[in-house]
Amino acid sequence: MRDFSEMAGELDSHRNSIGAIPTLKTGADVTSPKGAGIGIISSRGVETDQWCVSWADGSRKDHPSHELTPCSPRTVQRPKPPLKFLSYEDMENLSEPDWLIDGLIMEQTSALLFGKSNSFKSFLAIDMACSIATGDIRDGWHGHDITDGWPVLYVATEGALGVAKQRIPGWYDAHDVSRNRRNDVVLYPQEIALDDENAVNDLVRSCAINCSEREETTEWEDPAHSFKLVVIDIFGASMMGPETSDETARAWVRNINHIMRTMKCAVLTVAHTGWADSTRARMHTHFWGSFDTRLIAEGDKGSLTTVLKVDRHKDADSSGEWGFRLDPITLADGQKTTLVPRLCEDVETKQKRRVSGKPAIALQALSEALIQDGRTISGPNYPNRPIVSLNQWRIMCDRHGLSDSENAEAQRKAFGRAKNTLLDKGLIKQFDDNVWKVSDDD
Repeated sequence: MRDFSEMAGELDSHRNSIGAIPTLKTGADVTSPKGAGIGIISSRGVETDQWCVSWADGSRKDHPSHELTPCSPRTVQRPKPPLKFLSYEDMENLSEPDWLIDGLIMEQTSALLFGKSNSFKSFLAIDMACSIATGDIRDGWHGHDITDGWPVLYVATEGALGVAKQRIPGWYDAHDVSRNRRNDVVLYPQEIALDDENAVNDLVRSCAINCSEREETTEWEDPAHSFKLVVIDIFGASMMGPETSDETARAWVRNINHIMRTMKCAVLTVAHTGWADSTRARMHTHFWGSFDTRLIAEGDKGSLTTVLKVDRHKDADSSGEWGFRLDPITLADGQKTTLVPRLCEDVETKQKRRVSGKPAIALQALSEALIQDGRTISGPNYPNRPIVSLNQWRIMCDRHGLSDSENAEAQRKAFGRAKNTLLDKGLIKQFDDNVWKVSDDD
């Protein structure tokens, strides 16, 4: 009779002839009769004597040995990752960003156009929108190249009737655009909740269907390139939540990015400046920092002029300013009128230094402090005119009632805000703890 060692040797020889049979061990590939597909053993429980398996569907479960069957690694299919990462070579092969309007707005980016009331910012937004829509038949935007003519969606969250019946038709009339080329600016005449995912999905799907109708195709599922630009006018009516809410801001920004990615378009948002600070839009800081481009309009209602400036481009030279005269236009019906921006070299593009509200009170207080306590200091960092200390100026501001509060911290903050506004406007200068007024010649 053969002993056990002899029989084991024959079994090993047989195994070697047909190929090794995989065993259950950490890292082994296994299948399950319960239909979970192929998985990998990640660990073995010492107390339970069960195997923890990571399955291809993303689940992790413990199994007794009899439920698992080892399989060859060659049968394992690597799952497709849900997220796509870019290698360095992928980054190198990305296409260079193109300007939608040269020097003003880049394709597939977000832009903000902000300004005070009566700064004519909506007229400028319509001017940009209509220029893009007719870019293939006109000489760009006031001499600046436009990539090509392509439809634009204008979302008028307020004043839609005036936009539809006066401003857009008036622009077309002023630029002699034929009637058969007036269909490339499409209007959505009501508010929209861009902080609501369902509302944004409805917008994107409507854009895709609108494009299929224009192009007379059955491709109504893909919204890509349905519009070259989407204009949101005005910001405050484009959300359900409050403008100051962090939650609203994050949802709004996330959905704007979704619109840009899926529609492959740029988004231009029109907004008012803040009540106390005319140098930025009235919005949560998360909104403010999210835009790729910020443009500011500084208008003068009395002279019907406005200046458009690049406040910032994230990834391009942030220079650029244009002066416009707003020409009154009578529409073809002979009754309705509107205004159309015309580039005008005679419009002064230097930033206006006029201030109002608390900064104006602080400026008046500085003038009186300079009369009462002003002194001159010799040195390369000081002007040849009177200066005062910040404390002397702050005391005079308190006498003028710069802050309505009796709280010392509130008074300090009110003074700081007013001082920063005057510094930003270039009306004052500061060195160390001393301050002085800037003359018109500085």
